[in-house]
Amino acid sequence: MAERSRTAETGSAIGSDDIIAGNVSKYTVLPAGYCGQPKKGHLIFDACFESGNLGRVDHITEFEYDLFIRPDTCNPRFRVWFNFTVENVKESQRVIFNVVNFSKTKSLYRDGMAPMVKSTSRPKWQRIPSKNVYYYRCPDHRKNYVMSFAFCFDREDDTYQFAYCYPYTYTRLQHYLDNLQRRNMDYFCRELLGLSVQKRQLDLLTITSPEDKTDLENSVMQKKIKIPKLSLNHVEEAGEVTDYGEEDVELRHSKRQDGRKQSEGTHKSIEAVVARLEKQNGMSLSNTSSPEEAFMETSEGMNNMDDAVVPRILYEELLRSYQQQQEEMRHIQQELERTRRQLVQQAKKLKEYGALVSEMKELRDLNRRLQDVLLLRLGPAIELEKVKSESIEPEPEVQKTFSEEANTSTYYPAPVPVMDKYILENGKVHLGSGIWVDEEKWHQLQVTQGDSKYTKNLAVMIWGTDVLKNRSVTGVATKKKKDAVPKPPLSPHKLSIVRECLYDRIAQETVDETEIAQRLSKVNKYICEKIMDINKSCKNEERRESAKYNLQ
Repeated sequence: MAERSRTAETGSAIGSDDIIAGNVSKYTVLPAGYCGQPKKGHLIFDACFESGNLGRVDHITEFEYDLFIRPDTCNPRFRVWFNFTVENVKESQRVIFNVVNFSKTKSLYRDGMAPMVKSTSRPKWQRIPSKNVYYYRCPDHRKNYVMSFAFCFDREDDTYQFAYCYPYTYTRLQHYLDNLQRRNMDYFCRELLGLSVQKRQLDLLTITSPEDKTDLENSVMQKKIKIPKLSLNHVEEAGEVTDYGEEDVELRHSKRQDGRKQSEGTHKSIEAVVARLEKQNGMSLSNTSSPEEAFMETSEGMNNMDDAVVPRILYEELLRSYQQQQEEMRHIQQELERTRRQLVQQAKKLKEYGALVSEMKELRDLNRRLQDVLLLRLGPAIELEKVKSESIEPEPEVQKTFSEEANTSTYYPAPVPVMDKYILENGKVHLGSGIWVDEEKWHQLQVTQGDSKYTKNLAVMIWGTDVLKNRSVTGVATKKKKDAVPKPPLSPHKLSIVRECLYDRIAQETVDETEIAQRLSKVNKYICEKIMDINKSCKNEERRESAKYNLQ
């Protein structure tokens, strides 16, 4: 006892796992520099019982302890299981246990699993709340994975037991098999298969009907199944072996000297025996008592803790993460404030722009009406001017100025009733800018459904198919063909007339400026599709003519 206590006083100065020799036995952990008898709150650890595992305990602080578990027998690299008791506690004493030498990188503790706990007054196993369990890689312990859990002791007279999961001991299994054997059931047979290196029984369980059992025994005798023997030479050299595997002993099978291979049927029989043994062990495990309501008071106490205790390393990581998030939040708030100011300024500009656009529309509408009145009054004079100017070509600067004015004349006049806006005279309808169409065709056009069909028919009425098939909307050569030759563009002032007619039609259906602008933006697309349809029909006609010529 004194020797173990002196080891605890040194704290974590001993940082190697190699000194772990056996389970702790009534081991009192004293603070550094303390001399005298243990007081209440100086925890006493014990793991010297069946299925117990705890090799060393280091006192870190008043609330924190580092626990080192022993490796499995015959497998020094595998360290997972722990099972120990704690006593001499104080009421409402809060602690953190760090299991610091886990060998697994992945564990169910990451997905919500928690260690088991029970006490003398509450003997039913209960899981610790998962929010008090942490599984992480710790740089202070060779970057091993550490499982930390917080717990609050609530009764001073109790002895608390902690385990990796529900323990199931070898003694309990033997008692269960003895009870089954005493029933003398016909379909159950228990035989001794051999002994382990620690002199424990290896049972062979057979569960089948009596007839099948006789057939199985006959087949086994015929095939002469041989079970490999266990070598115990190393056990004698290793010295005395305790009941709970305190000395690691290698388990070796003696090699067959004859070197003969067992038959395929022999392997199948052995696999069947092992499968039945595993199934029986699973049935015995399923009969364990399920956890009932226990440690509810302790769980509630942990849930209501105002100053929850967490590991130092985890606390520092959480603090750094919290500070970084605060800094990011400040930057985001500054960006949001800057964006809000920009949006307010843009809203003011849009409001001013909207007022200017509405005023511009009114001026364009007034300008168009004045042009129509002038064209009606000066119609004969314009015809005479055309006859005179046939032999005179206009100057390039005049043509350029006119084309620029035509290109910039894409305005959206205010909606006016169609019959009041367009002038009828001698069976013709004046669309504006000296463009006249047949009255009957115009009335048929007003009944047309859809913007696409309306625009295509109106383009044929204004230009005609002979003109459209040799023109393009923009006058730019297509990029789909390398050697494409650009065609002359359509007249800009006639394109503006098509847009105005479509605008008058749309304005009778809706007053939404966004929808009107979206539908007017497709005028060029509709006319381009019509030009492609005309050219396609012309090519088809040429193919038919050539086919007729070839037949003749």
